Amino acid sequence: MEKVKQLEKTIIKRTIILIGILMIAGLLIFRDATIAIGLVFGSAISVLNFLELSKTLKSAVKKSPSQASTFATIKYLFRFAVTGITLYVAATTEHINFLATVIGLLSMKLVIYQTSFFSDRLFFKKIMRKEDKV
Repeated sequence: MEKVKQLEKTIIKRTIILIGILMIAGLLIFRDATIAIGLVFGSAISVLNFLELSKTLKSAVKKSPSQASTFATIKYLFRFAVTGITLYVAATTEHINFLATVIGLLSMKLVIYQTSFFSDRLFFKKIMRKEDKV
């Protein structure tokens, strides 16, 4: 369980770093504060959804299969609604860049993909290997 908590912390830290880099780049290139606000808004919701998913899974494994299924479905719909509300707010508020919010929402996924693909040395070696299988 400690390994899972460490992985959660690593993913959140990397997401914050990614958003920081994107914010600096967005401010330097576009000179638009709404991009920074959108990135922070989207990534904050992404991190909260990630933490909620973690909490949901930890609770669901302690329940019977039918209870766990119902519980997980309700929590999924909750996270889905939060994401929808986030997109609605970003689309209707002029102080938040919609595209930056979407990028912020997807930032956690990018970090998870990066963490899972590039931390597995065997996977990386298979990709880089030039052998053709017949």
